[in-house]
Amino acid sequence: EDDARVLGYDDVDYHLSEMAPPFIDEDQCLVPGEALVRVEKAPENSRRIFAGIDIIASVETVWNVLTDYEHLQKVVPNLSVNEVLALYDGDDQYPSSSIDPSLSDEVQCEKISKHMRGAKLRQVGSAKVVGINFSAKTTLEVREWPEGMPDFAHFDDELYDGKTRKKRLRENKKMNLRRYRFPRPFALTNLRHRDISMQSVEDDDGEFRLYQGVWRMQPLPGCAPEGGSAMRLTYAVEISPRPYLPVALVEGRITTDLCNNLKTIRSYVQGESEEKT
Repeated sequence: EDDARVLGYDDVDYHLSEMAPPFIDEDQCLVPGEALVRVEKAPENSRRIFAGIDIIASVETVWNVLTDYEHLQKVVPNLSVNEVLALYDGDDQYPSSSIDPSLSDEVQCEKISKHMRGAKLRQVGSAKVVGINFSAKTTLEVREWPEGMPDFAHFDDELYDGKTRKKRLRENKKMNLRRYRFPRPFALTNLRHRDISMQSVEDDDGEFRLYQGVWRMQPLPGCAPEGGSAMRLTYAVEISPRPYLPVALVEGRITTDLCNNLKTIRSYVQGESEEKT
């Protein structure tokens, strides 16, 4: 078995593997390629989905699009309803890097998040699954992390801890989803980045027992055209549908829609940039 510590990006056939890539290097430019996506199984009728795309635009431009909550339907085409229930102003009382060793990682993450800007959104996504029109509703708490989420907000998988791919995959299949322990987007955390987290509210009456994910935005100066900007947009999400909704029935549709959303964001942002030039 291969040691993940010595694997390069080209050493893994991700189309045949059951796991997300360990990383996408900053020198691996995906422009103008397709969105990358991987799915991992998790306990209790759940999945972890990881995706990414490169965009010829600045981090600031994409950040502004994804935090324009009232107009998210412009870049998320499968949203039939997108209602802003509340806006959170945030404050500077707790920097995102704060660490309180007396608290668990999840409690720290929740405590800090309440001081971040963001919004509460009611969303309904519509799609056709096996020929049947299907809609799923959820109420999300969205938080903005302009300096990136603290490392303890994710379960620790970025460096694989020297484990083989097969061993890590077996362990992740057994790892239960927990609120405020977010999946890590497959990007390099040691690069400068911004994050937007989202999580279904605790009393949500929608089709998901838990839905939580992270948008991550990183500049890619090595992939930028002369005089322009490039950035990487990655997304990691955990979904746990209600027992009456088998995840195997909808995971393909969710994965397809996620790729379409990434490509729509890229087209929208790059189209706006071209209009301004």
